[in-house]
Amino acid sequence: MKAQRIYGTGDMRAEELPAQPVGENCVKIKILKTAVTHSDNLIYEGKRAVKFPLTLGRHCVGMVTEVGESVKNFSRGNKVAVSPIKACRKCSECAAGRFDSCLNKLEYGISEDGFFRDFAVVGAEDLYRLPERIEDSEAMFLEQIATAINIVGKLGLEKGEHIAIVGATVTGIILAQVAIYYQAVPILMDLRRDRLDVASNFGVYYTVDTTESDAYKKIFSLTGGRMAETCVYMAQGIMPLTRTFDFLSNRGRMAICTDGGKELSADLSAAVSKQLDIFGISGMGKNIPSAINMLANKSVKVAPLISKEVKLDEVPAALEEMSQHPDKYVKVIVNMNS
Repeated sequence: MKAQRIYGTGDMRAEELPAQPVGENCVKIKILKTAVTHSDNLIYEGKRAVKFPLTLGRHCVGMVTEVGESVKNFSRGNKVAVSPIKACRKCSECAAGRFDSCLNKLEYGISEDGFFRDFAVVGAEDLYRLPERIEDSEAMFLEQIATAINIVGKLGLEKGEHIAIVGATVTGIILAQVAIYYQAVPILMDLRRDRLDVASNFGVYYTVDTTESDAYKKIFSLTGGRMAETCVYMAQGIMPLTRTFDFLSNRGRMAICTDGGKELSADLSAAVSKQLDIFGISGMGKNIPSAINMLANKSVKVAPLISKEVKLDEVPAALEEMSQHPDKYVKVIVNMNS
């Protein structure tokens, strides 16, 4: 089995690994597409602690090649996506059936070997069938779509409400589209004009380039002075967290979206005085099926977010390039068949 594994900061190596046995409730898949993610970058740059050696790669689309004895819902030839997170099935949350709130969740490419390899064996409970109308590369965005749906649900976003999105990250751009789907009004802000232009081409009408415009004044104008009812802070962005409290109306609702790779701190006095409801978002919830449905129905567009495709043996060079030029690429797809 071919794989790209990391042994330390900037130290990626191509390896041949032994074949994995297929357990009773497991499925073996031939990996068709994976992607280079933000977490891969952080680990490659030494900014996120993991246990080495590790196979990176958080997302995966594959073809089922073998199924375990007890597997009923999948068969050879099925095209599937793999959840990037799997529950431990042992903690109190899992015992109560709340697998999405697992206290000891395992993450592919972070705490478990990921998908920069040609074959993988995964639990059948972590697989989702993909309809033919979803392209393999598009499925690399399922986690971000599911996270956006989770954010909308946690905020209780309602028709006609304004949602200020701080950070035109991949999730931020997708969230703006999901907000439009729910008939809310997104206001997307960032200092990267190219990212905002991509969002505009997706139909996001209100964008704010924070290098040229005052975000507070823009939101004040768009909301008739009321400010936004909801706000989402993308932790991968650059704007200080404290600044974003200004964008919300009194008793507004705010979500802080983080992948755990960045330490956050803020003066909460403004949040207290405004009596804000603040939610932490660190995952997808149970929303992958909904994300698949939105993608299949073309309710969310993702193809223009793909910057380039590389082969498996080109992954180290791609990670180095992304480390040197972090704003050059949005999403890099790894094509295992090329």
